[in-house]
Amino acid sequence: MRKLAFPLLSLILLLSCSQKAAISGNFSGITGDMLLFVYGSDAGSGTDAMDTVYVNNGKFSWNPPVNESGAVLIVEPSRFIERINFYYVPGEFATLTGTMTDYEVGGSQFYQDWGKFHKLTADIDARTLDLFRRLEEATSEDVSDAGEDIDYAETDEAPMKELPFDFHGEEKKIGEDRDAKIIEFIKSNPDCDFSAYLATEIGIKRFMEAEGLLSDNAKSGKMSKQLENRRLSISGEEARLAALGKIREGVEAPDFTLKTSKGDTFTLSDCRGKWVLLDFWGVWCHWCCEGIPNVRKVSETYKDKLRVVSVDCGDPEPKWLEGIKKFNMTWTQVYNSKADKVDSKYAIEGYPGFYLIDPDGIIRMISFGEPYNFVETIGEYLK
Repeated sequence: MRKLAFPLLSLILLLSCSQKAAISGNFSGITGDMLLFVYGSDAGSGTDAMDTVYVNNGKFSWNPPVNESGAVLIVEPSRFIERINFYYVPGEFATLTGTMTDYEVGGSQFYQDWGKFHKLTADIDARTLDLFRRLEEATSEDVSDAGEDIDYAETDEAPMKELPFDFHGEEKKIGEDRDAKIIEFIKSNPDCDFSAYLATEIGIKRFMEAEGLLSDNAKSGKMSKQLENRRLSISGEEARLAALGKIREGVEAPDFTLKTSKGDTFTLSDCRGKWVLLDFWGVWCHWCCEGIPNVRKVSETYKDKLRVVSVDCGDPEPKWLEGIKKFNMTWTQVYNSKADKVDSKYAIEGYPGFYLIDPDGIIRMISFGEPYNFVETIGEYLK
């Protein structure tokens, strides 16, 4: 056994040294000795992270906490406007060279294609950076001009002048121009995985056009799951917008049936004759989790008159079940998948979202964010 120890150690070292970093690069002009990599997994597996990556003579490398695709934001701690919006794909590797604002993308085929698109949109990226620099300059001047004598807590609005340019108009035009470049690129490169990725990034109005330009190979390739999620997301948003003008206090609550954490189903209309509080939440939502003790108190205080139903939105099912156990959520728990779209039917505008429904099925209170004096407020309705 002792004779095998050294060769085994050598093999481990050899394998570890031969592994490519997911994203590596060589940048000039870095003001400090580190970059921040903010990673969000597409799977929502709870592995989102912000990593500090040290830069040595301009060189850096990074790997995600798990091997799952996801968005990556690369930024210097002191220069948040000069940022790189990137994306990690398992099995691919990327190289970035240049500066934070003027760089080339290379690496595996996916990122070689990214590099081509990056060159195609260089002018759009420059316009975006210029727009946000002007915004920063204008807003920082407003704060400094206001002086130190203003008590912001006692003013009705922030001391900000009207911007000297049409920020939202310019931002909208940049988005439209970028979408046009995406269509142009996909038309020329219908077979590549990167084109499928671009289709997931395009605006809602042009998604169907972009997806329709992709070949069958691209649609079924590495981005197939992301394309499916984008379709579901757009469908949900269209349903939410359609419900936006209809869902309000005084109207009948849309009926639904969802799976519970115990494996059976819950149907809202089965609760007629009793008050119901729908709590739209997610494990991913900090303020939702912060408010769980108050939701529990409402459930316990009014258990004879009210049924509290927490509707999970946006979590993978295993993470939802883990959250229920972690926070000891003993009242009714149901799971709203992207296909169910119950959050869209209720035109959710923020989380947590609360809908108090009377015994006749009529919505009596809507609140995005926990209502003031939550327990007492619910009690007033139940009198």
